[in-house]
Amino acid sequence: MVTAKKQVVKDEPVQEYRMPADVADWIKQAESRITYLTNKIIDLKEENAGLRKANKVMEARVMGNSQE
Repeated sequence: MVTAKKQVVKDEPVQEYRMPADVADWIKQAESRITYLTNKIIDLKEENAGLRKANKVMEARVMGNSQE
């Protein structure tokens, strides 16, 4: 007859590492730049779409196909 043995798992203390303040500041600045540039890309894509629409309207006016 085989008996099941209970395995005792010891809770090992979790090691926490502290990073230097310079590195933490650099990471915060990098995250800030990424956020800013991501928002800038979104704004530029919206502006680009608006300019493409305006370009089609102007092209239609020049070609005489305007519905105005």
